[in-house]
Amino acid sequence: MINDLRFKISYLLICLLGYLFITQTAAAAPLSLSIDPPIIVIKVIPPANITSALNIQNKGDTPITLQIQLKPFKAKGENGELEYSKETSEIFKSIQILDANVPVGSITLGPQQQKSLNLDINIPQDTNISDYYFSVVFVSVNSFPVESNFSVNQLGIAANVLLSVGALEIPKATIEEFSSNIFFEKGPVPFTIRVNNKGAHFIEPKGEITIKNMFGQSIGKLDLTLINVLSGSTRAIPNGVYMQSLRLKDNSNTKTKNAFDFKHPIALWNESFLLGLYTATLNISMSNEGPTFTRTIHFFAFPLLILIVIVIVVIAVIVIRNRLKLYANKDRMQV
Repeated sequence: MINDLRFKISYLLICLLGYLFITQTAAAAPLSLSIDPPIIVIKVIPPANITSALNIQNKGDTPITLQIQLKPFKAKGENGELEYSKETSEIFKSIQILDANVPVGSITLGPQQQKSLNLDINIPQDTNISDYYFSVVFVSVNSFPVESNFSVNQLGIAANVLLSVGALEIPKATIEEFSSNIFFEKGPVPFTIRVNNKGAHFIEPKGEITIKNMFGQSIGKLDLTLINVLSGSTRAIPNGVYMQSLRLKDNSNTKTKNAFDFKHPIALWNESFLLGLYTATLNISMSNEGPTFTRTIHFFAFPLLILIVIVIVVIAVIVIRNRLKLYANKDRMQV
């Protein structure tokens, strides 16, 4: 009887521990969300009504309920990072998220379910001529961590909206910096390009860097990545080679020799062997209508190994020459 009771108690304990283990494992299972498009660009002249599609998918195996929030943001630094504001915006009164033409404040997604929503913006005639930057944030009401890029924190995913209200204008933007090092032993060569936008609307500069050798031959061309420079901010502009280097660095367990990081975007000329004087010319247009700017810098490159060999040869020649002179003088004295 006692043995039977002990067996039942042991069995119940095993079942309870198993239940707790399974529950904790399920709770720790991360959710996976995706949103498309991650960035919505809207340019309007009031009055206007705009609708933009927004698709969100639950790629996990667990149902999830998401609350919908609108959060204004501004540029945090020069690398594209955003900083959310606790204040609300008057423009939010004109914005709705529609599910089958019905305004919603939350949605529920089943496992692997995708839902198509609409961002509906009604711009009255008296809307201030300005830019409005905000995120449509989907925040999980479940206590699960979220695995996703574009996520604003562990419990949410967002689509960023750049809303420009008013007629197009010639951008008030300048090249804040175009620079590189003066001397290189070898490549790659990093270039820093910083653009300052003093205008009322965001801009999307288009530019390239042309590199020529000491003979005036064009030996390199770097197409700059298309990025948005928010109103009243400065942005560093990279190129595709730099972005690829970042991805390779993130996917590698070993540290690379070149300390490229996300916080300091650069344009990278991935040429290993360099020799002589080089000229780099930046051509950049702040919009299709201009203005266009040109800047030129110079840098010099010489491999250290070749320099060491030349120095050794020169020293050897000088030593041999002095020895020969010494022997010649001794022969004359003996004569």
